[in-house]
Amino acid sequence: MTLAELSAMHLKEGLVFLDRQRILQPSVNDQVGFDFQGLRYSYKDDPNHPDSKFVARFGRLWIYDVALSIYADIKAGRIRQAGYQVGRAMQLALQEESKGYKGLWHFSYNTREDSFIDPRGPTGANSWCLNAIYSFILASGDTSALSWINRAVQTFLFSQQVTDPGDPRCGLFRAGLHNPDDLGRGSNQMGYKVYQDRANEQYEHIILEHNADIAGTLRLAFRAAKRFTPQETKFMEELIHRHDLLMRGIQRAFWQKDHFVSAMDGRGKFYLGTDGNPSIAVDNNTWAAHIYVPYDTDMVRSSLKFVQEKFLTRTPFAHIEDAPNGFSPDGKIEGVYYFQATFQDPFVDVPPQHRGKLELIFQLEAAYGLVLFMREMAASFSDPAERASLQARADDLYGHTVTLQRLYGPSAAPYASANIPAIFSTLNSVTTAATGVIASAIMRGASSDDFIGVVPPTEFTVSGKPPLRTANA
Repeated sequence: MTLAELSAMHLKEGLVFLDRQRILQPSVNDQVGFDFQGLRYSYKDDPNHPDSKFVARFGRLWIYDVALSIYADIKAGRIRQAGYQVGRAMQLALQEESKGYKGLWHFSYNTREDSFIDPRGPTGANSWCLNAIYSFILASGDTSALSWINRAVQTFLFSQQVTDPGDPRCGLFRAGLHNPDDLGRGSNQMGYKVYQDRANEQYEHIILEHNADIAGTLRLAFRAAKRFTPQETKFMEELIHRHDLLMRGIQRAFWQKDHFVSAMDGRGKFYLGTDGNPSIAVDNNTWAAHIYVPYDTDMVRSSLKFVQEKFLTRTPFAHIEDAPNGFSPDGKIEGVYYFQATFQDPFVDVPPQHRGKLELIFQLEAAYGLVLFMREMAASFSDPAERASLQARADDLYGHTVTLQRLYGPSAAPYASANIPAIFSTLNSVTTAATGVIASAIMRGASSDDFIGVVPPTEFTVSGKPPLRTANA
């Protein structure tokens, strides 16, 4: 099968899965008082899977998956479907605001027969949803959400940036809001009183992945403002300033010799892995490096080399569990794992007995992200042979990832190839399906300039250096 045929097939199958996940009946979470009908459940329920009772049985929905769903519909040319989800996401944020929450969206929500809401509101997931809404505005020309989203950026997102020059975190965005009282209630009680007590407590630690996401938000917000509200010069000037501060802050704080590291605490100290070194995840050197492609080719090359040396896993040693027809690929499969075995940070707690498994699990979302990063890098190379070589490696990784996904059946989308409780699961996931749709659509000619590594506008310089590739409004 040719790459064109494979991407066409995978795009079609992914959309079938996403459509099956759509919430068709009234699905109200009584705690927030919102009906999630029309959005998508994040996981397909499987009563035989031990994780299902936690993430699927009650129709759990992650706001990150709402963002990916919007992007998937946009890239597939389904603008009406994307617009409907944009409207629902905005209404959810407004309903959260009416309950006294200042963080836009919580991390996840049960949508049927239970009122659980995650007490955390990570900045990264929120910025992803903002990015998807801006992407819809730019793709459709529909500006009905523009004044609301610009206000959200100014009132919530800007409040997360550290601007004190004496703070080692200067320029970086903090990790969002949470309810520590509700988090402390224990596993059986947590998530049911998220609007009580300290509902808007500020996190002080910094997650690199969040900051890479926010760079995209600032770029998209400027592009939308320049096209639709060019009279808002102060807003655009602030976006330029905050982006420069952020980009310089990321490089100063997180770049270590030849790669990016993951997270720091409120004092600006790195979170260390079990080996005593700063923790590293694959997205630190794909998503974060991707935003620097227009600015620092040497640094990005180093980051890509680091990923290829450290984060690839292969059969037969990789762990593949729960494939319906058993594990029977034709030839070897190469893919990407997400966390090094030593990883730890404030949001990820890996039990010691599972650490040895971390580097043997394929994580499909991460692989699609790497494919898009490699394609963007290849496009930036001036040497035709080097460009063709990296493009071929990206195409090969895409093919391997689709092969792995199809081991679980047509229109299936396992979140990962194996299970680690509360971290990775073989349950079918909107995260995987939507990212696969987006990557496939981009490979078939859809624009890539508003997704991971959002292409900056001409005005976004970093330390006075203009971008090599720019996006116009």
